Amino acid sequence: MLTLRAAAIPTIRLTAAEPYQKIGQQIRWFVDSGAQLSLAQVQQAGYQYRFRQGTQEIGAFGLSNGAVWAHGSFSSSAPGKVYLLIEFANVDSITLYYYDGPELKTITSGSRLRNKNKVWNLPGFNFELPALGDRQQEFWLRMRTGNAVILPVTLAAEKGVPRALFGMYVVELVYLGIVIALFFYNLSLFAWIRDRNYALYLGYLFFLASFVLLYLRGFHVVLAEPLSAFVNMYGMSFVGVSYLFAIPFSISFLHGRSYAPRMCRVLRAFNIVAVAAIAFNIAGMRHVTIILQEVVSIAVPILFVWLAVTAWRKGYEPALYFLVAWSLLLCAIVLFTIINAGLLPLKNWYFHILPVGSAVEVILLSLALGHRYAVLKKEKIEMHEEQIRFVNEQNALLERRVAERTQDLKASNQVKDKLLGIISHDLRTPLNNLSGLLELSEQKALSAGEIQHFSQTVRHNIKYIAGTIQNVLDWSLTQMERIETRPRDVPLSPLVYQVIDTYRFAADQKAILFRKIVPEEVVVIADHHQLELVIRNLVDNAIKFTLQGGIITIGCRPQAERVEIFVADTGQGMTAEQAQRLLRGSSLYTTAGTDEERGTGLGLQLCKEFVANNGGVLQIKSEPGKGTEFYFSLPRQQ
Repeated sequence: MLTLRAAAIPTIRLTAAEPYQKIGQQIRWFVDSGAQLSLAQVQQAGYQYRFRQGTQEIGAFGLSNGAVWAHGSFSSSAPGKVYLLIEFANVDSITLYYYDGPELKTITSGSRLRNKNKVWNLPGFNFELPALGDRQQEFWLRMRTGNAVILPVTLAAEKGVPRALFGMYVVELVYLGIVIALFFYNLSLFAWIRDRNYALYLGYLFFLASFVLLYLRGFHVVLAEPLSAFVNMYGMSFVGVSYLFAIPFSISFLHGRSYAPRMCRVLRAFNIVAVAAIAFNIAGMRHVTIILQEVVSIAVPILFVWLAVTAWRKGYEPALYFLVAWSLLLCAIVLFTIINAGLLPLKNWYFHILPVGSAVEVILLSLALGHRYAVLKKEKIEMHEEQIRFVNEQNALLERRVAERTQDLKASNQVKDKLLGIISHDLRTPLNNLSGLLELSEQKALSAGEIQHFSQTVRHNIKYIAGTIQNVLDWSLTQMERIETRPRDVPLSPLVYQVIDTYRFAADQKAILFRKIVPEEVVVIADHHQLELVIRNLVDNAIKFTLQGGIITIGCRPQAERVEIFVADTGQGMTAEQAQRLLRGSSLYTTAGTDEERGTGLGLQLCKEFVANNGGVLQIKSEPGKGTEFYFSLPRQQ
């Protein structure tokens, strides 16, 4: 079996010309899956051959509960001390072993330790190693974490440290400057215009930047210790919190409720996933938290892009900025996830993917808000101009409205005259008849046969008076808007039976036959009282204008979502001009029936108003000598 000894490890050489190096490919790596081995054990020949030469600039081992060992050797001809730098800040525990002469030195650090045991309080970890000139110095690292195991290792001489740190964090410092500028710029706009979208954007920007800078890149070390420890423990949840702001911001900004309501419901469901990720982080289940946040971070931006495309295609111009912004961030997230999963080799620019992608995204989102504000400002100016035009139009229309009101007053006076005529003639005449008949009856001037004959006349007059008074009352209430329409389910067949029973005697007097064509299962949605009044008045009207021995048909024609109700007779019919006059405006118009029956015209007026109240339009089909059909449609119970 081939064994690897310390002497076989490539030596990393630092010089004055090359004072620092990324050493991921120059050291050997070994994963202790059980996390049980000690340094003495991994130094044994039986484990040394398991160490493998690094193939990537950054050591990456995914989500693992094991311990990762690294073994390297270096020499330095550069002046000054030598430092080992680990760029990733979220390593729970990290232990450095090296020999200082015959003595084994052990330095323990980690993100979960209160005393980080570092040379400088900077993001990541840094250790000092003895500089032995051209002589080789071996070292071992043991690392374990509940996060993804990502270990960018740099070896630097004293003069190379500033250049190494600059290369590590210059992008993040630029990102910090962009975030601060955008935050205070949009905060001032929010304080000025009080737009809810700015508040949501600021919340998203704050927590996204907090995740990238404070947690992912480790800048929480500059905070006070209690706050720094909190960010280290729960900073992973900043991703979930940022999406709790991003989702309502995107829905509101893109008018999602109008353009894509179903997609908005799906987006709101991801709020639950984000909250679950936060809960798992608080419970200490970091692997589950990372998986849930990867799901949210890929699925939600896809939905955002889809929503932006929908809004843009419907003419909402600011959606274009939003579309480009989330498309770029989605690409950055997907690339970050693919590299993190080991599907692509890790390079040193790996840690800059999210800062660069999110920086471009938040800049574009800020531009989108600015464009939206410009659009709103333009719309406000146009609205002001429209209001001025409206005022001018109102002034121009004022004279026409005065003229219309004058016509309305004339029409109202005509209606009053008609009502006075009804009261003075149509009601007074039958009442006088009744009075005369009663006087003759009291004087016993009538025979038994004459009393029998006149009793029918009395009943007819009383029925006419009662119907006229009821119509006058109902019509008066409609004019005062005192009648309320209360739609409910109304079975049509029983209602038609009730109306037929009411008018059966009157129909028999003219030998008129009723026909009913209403299926028992038909149910309409209408105000029961108003629908009964409509059918009753139409039937009464049909009896009035139907000749002796005629037929009156009450029926319906069910449709998909509505029911057409009709009352048809075989009466004398009417011309198109007469039909239009009946349906025109609010005029009261009537003619004498086939037996010279009188009417007021109020019944048909009530029919028109009550049909309209219940969502229909009263219409007429008629020809002289061929009868008349009144019909209208109402909503049908599904």
